[in-house]
Amino acid sequence: LTDAMQVFLLAAKRPGFEYCSQLWQHFNLIANVPVRNNGTLAGNISIKRQHSEFPSDVFITFEALDVHVLVYDNASSHKIMSLQSYLGDSTPKSVLGAFVLKAYPKDRYLFTSYKILARAQNVHAYVNAGFLIEWQDIQRRIVRSARICFGNIRPDYIHDEQVEQLLPGKDLYDPATVAQIFQQLPASLQPEERPPEASPEYRQILACSLLYKFLLGTAPKERVRDSYRTGGLLLERPLSSGSQTFETIKKNYPVTQPVQKLEGLIQCSGEAMYMNDLLTTSNAVHCAFVTAKRVGATIEQIDPSAALRCKGVLAFYSAKDIPGVNNFITLGQLTPEAEEVFGSGRVKYYDQPLGVVAALSHDVAVYAATLVKVTYAKDERRIYTTMNQVLAEGQTDRIVSLRKEQMEPLKLPPLAPGDVEGRGVIEMGSQYHFTMEPQTTIVVPLDDILQVYSATQWMDGTQGAIAQVLRVSVNSIQLQVRRVGGAYGVKETRCNMVACAAALVAAKLKRPVRFVQTIESMMETIGKRWACRSDYEFRARANGSIILLTNNYYQDAGCSLNENVVDFLTLPTLKNVYNLNDSNLRAKGSAILTDAPSSTWCRAPGTAEGIAMTETALEHIAFSCQLDPADVRLVNLLPGSKMVQMLPKFLESTEYRKRRDQVNLFNAQNRWRKRGLGLALMNFTLNTTIAFNYPATVAIYHEDGSVVISHGGIEIGQGVNTKAAQVAALVLGVPLDQVRVEASNTVSGANSMLTANSMTSEMVGLAVRKACDTLNKRLAPVKERLGANATWLQVLQAAYLQSVFLVATESYKLGDIPNYNIYGLSLTELEVDILTGNHLIRRVDILEDAGESLSPHIDVGQVEGAFVMGLGYYLTELLVYDRQTGRILTNRTWNYHPPGAKDIPIDFRIELLQKSPNPVGFMRSKATGEPALCLAVGVLFAMQHAIQSARKDAGLPREWVRLGAPTTPETVVLNSGSQVEAFALQ
Repeated sequence: LTDAMQVFLLAAKRPGFEYCSQLWQHFNLIANVPVRNNGTLAGNISIKRQHSEFPSDVFITFEALDVHVLVYDNASSHKIMSLQSYLGDSTPKSVLGAFVLKAYPKDRYLFTSYKILARAQNVHAYVNAGFLIEWQDIQRRIVRSARICFGNIRPDYIHDEQVEQLLPGKDLYDPATVAQIFQQLPASLQPEERPPEASPEYRQILACSLLYKFLLGTAPKERVRDSYRTGGLLLERPLSSGSQTFETIKKNYPVTQPVQKLEGLIQCSGEAMYMNDLLTTSNAVHCAFVTAKRVGATIEQIDPSAALRCKGVLAFYSAKDIPGVNNFITLGQLTPEAEEVFGSGRVKYYDQPLGVVAALSHDVAVYAATLVKVTYAKDERRIYTTMNQVLAEGQTDRIVSLRKEQMEPLKLPPLAPGDVEGRGVIEMGSQYHFTMEPQTTIVVPLDDILQVYSATQWMDGTQGAIAQVLRVSVNSIQLQVRRVGGAYGVKETRCNMVACAAALVAAKLKRPVRFVQTIESMMETIGKRWACRSDYEFRARANGSIILLTNNYYQDAGCSLNENVVDFLTLPTLKNVYNLNDSNLRAKGSAILTDAPSSTWCRAPGTAEGIAMTETALEHIAFSCQLDPADVRLVNLLPGSKMVQMLPKFLESTEYRKRRDQVNLFNAQNRWRKRGLGLALMNFTLNTTIAFNYPATVAIYHEDGSVVISHGGIEIGQGVNTKAAQVAALVLGVPLDQVRVEASNTVSGANSMLTANSMTSEMVGLAVRKACDTLNKRLAPVKERLGANATWLQVLQAAYLQSVFLVATESYKLGDIPNYNIYGLSLTELEVDILTGNHLIRRVDILEDAGESLSPHIDVGQVEGAFVMGLGYYLTELLVYDRQTGRILTNRTWNYHPPGAKDIPIDFRIELLQKSPNPVGFMRSKATGEPALCLAVGVLFAMQHAIQSARKDAGLPREWVRLGAPTTPETVVLNSGSQVEAFALQ
């Protein structure tokens, strides 16, 4: 495809082939550069031939241009065919020899094509289209012929023959012609329903919108209303830019110094070693899960005989082969329920692991797993795979209300003049933990122990889980973790599914085992973010101050209550930064048990949902009072809180009032392009009560004075190693480049807590400082004897000769750092194409209170990354399930879409609040890993602002629009009030 694009650029310079520049632009949206470097025109068309539902961009553009193909049946026989004829040709063996492109002189022809995506790039089309017009009289815009082609409608619909027959002899831009087009087009455009593709309703409107956009964009300027003209253009994204503002304190360097992350260069160059990069012996075994396909049914028999007959398959193991406890959870306060490694009774969810196949290669294991036959006993019980099904049918036995005492109703006086009241719903779906490194475990039997290399956030939990499954002592399971390629919470306990299965195979076969889950397997077998639904009601005064806010919220637990967020994390967050208390807030949270994988913590679990619910209610109140959302927030702030000073300064520094006026002016001047501003406020309470133990060992080598650290935290990309090294360098008084951080392990890091909740960097840093203080105390007498002029190396060598122990181990303990609040604000400005639902995030400003940042570049990166992950949650990451079976349909990157490089804000401005030391934090710092995700909810308010302007232009009544996570282009279009029959140029 890359070569073809180069040909297009050259051809576009030749008369009659100018349209090839449009082909280049369209092909530049196909997949990505590596795919285009390997894929071919013939390969793309061949996929379309085998899979008629494939929304091929090559096909739809070439078909619109009436491109023909040269087909060889054998060495001496060939024929030239139209593309449609070739797709319908049943000749079993043929070779595509060439594509024949015709000349279309630009004074006689007009060609344009479109591809509308779920995100900026690297995704297949919702709908694609190509339009070719041949002019009979170009001056009068009279059409001779037309080719009107749409893709991803249904396999048997490519050309809209009605419009193609309508246009010849007519003025393309005459109001009567335009009216006829959009009266006829919807009737022939009848998309099929094909989950997880977008709904037929959206795809129908979108296809019509593309033809309308074509007319708006190609009509003479004087024939299009001024406010309609931007509707004919596609959104064009300029180059990204940004700024980072923070404070450093030079006397504390290297702490507070904006240094590069220790692993930064080797990560960027691909040299950083992750679990699957580790070498094992040639007799290593690979694994794959066998999973259940009947939710609610009881397993009668598992027959692996077909799989075992495959060449390279060594074994199959199921629940009956587990020597210990069939449970990958180490039971505790946060995980009170056992979860089976392999299902043994009633199937709890679709794709629940029932066993593991061991084979000599990864591919063989994955294939053989599909051959294992599972027999089920019929179960008549109804299954409930989603939270909304449970609520709709009132299945109270599945609704677990954890705190009931807070919902006593308040007796309110009658509504006073000017007071407003209302109600609303916000639904936030689940989110997949899209990590760079998959769930991976390598197990190597050594003597009488198992050496485990696991991509885990919690060595202690994984170690204990394996030991209980194998019924062995914990000290016979030893873990080592150098780094993990992203986690977000999915590698706290869910990693144990793979780790326990791999350890079982290694113990049974006495061979090294490598278990790497595919993305499909991970998305199918593992739970995701707790989905949330809030039914809220409010009463407020005319100035927006809250009289009463009631929030009845539900969160989808999946098949267990492990890693609960409902009362532990969500409920305490609901007050956010506002003056909400027992007199004006009533909240009740419930966990919903569904027939789905057990939900698990995902970056900012509970807190993101809690803040989003309250911020949405404040935004709704502002809408109902017809007030500026910033003013409603100002009047409701908790008196005396830090936000009272932060918000007015933020509004001033971001020019909020001026920019809101500019956005409103832009919206008044543009019918089909709208902008919006969204403000979000945050009080994120860092809860340290789950942090019991984070050990750290610091060793100094007497030969050269270099320092090494090993700690109980896990480097998951958040920079814990870099901050630990900065602390050690400061406290010991050595250059940063003399400090090295070694892999974490279950000897020096025994009994460590999980790396989660944004707290590990601080707590490991505190343990490192304690260890360094201990070393300094041991070295103090030596320094005193040698005098002030002694070098670091001289002190160490003297200490060594005096048998001073140059290794110290200390630990963070519960209570060393109390809970504290992290404040933040964001202002998001976006622009929306109302005809397609696509958007650009024009600018984002974030101000976050990070205390005295230990490492500003790392903290800025965490703020940026968390916010962009939130953008994915609120805009693009849609999970779709089969309603009958519970099977996930969006199980790979083809149909699940986290944000990419061109989905980030165009102008991204981050400021860490200056002169704001944290009096109770480690070295006056605050955590940054998760909070900024909570601020991404502002994008929904910006979208609401834009949609409301479109609805007003469409003549719809002023009503609050229910937006949630994710608000996809489909959501935008279907809520904007566009009526195809009303499409016009004037």
